[in-house]
Amino acid sequence: TAGKTIVSGKVLDYAVPHCLDDDGNMRCTKPFPVKSDACYRIEWKSGGLLSHTTVEVRDAGSNEIVFYRDTDGEWEPVKGELVYLDFKPKVRKTGNDTVEYTVKTCDKN
Repeated sequence: TAGKTIVSGKVLDYAVPHCLDDDGNMRCTKPFPVKSDACYRIEWKSGGLLSHTTVEVRDAGSNEIVFYRDTDGEWEPVKGELVYLDFKPKVRKTGNDTVEYTVKTCDKN
């Protein structure tokens, strides 16, 4: 069966390293809970022509990176916690692009 959507939406990438920038733009997702015995599929795309963004999954309490990916894929958390996503631009002199993201539970075979 197809995975269940946990969270989805649009945010600006993390060119400015704050979740809320000076202009009031959201640059990371709202926190959402993950379980240690679960599998999640993270997918995203950005609107920039030459953009390449990576996703950082961060602990909502400490802001520490708990997972990192360059491409769409699966993640199995080590522990249950509240996390959020930020999307880092990886091409020099790019950024401030809108990122569309979805986090689903993994498909079951």
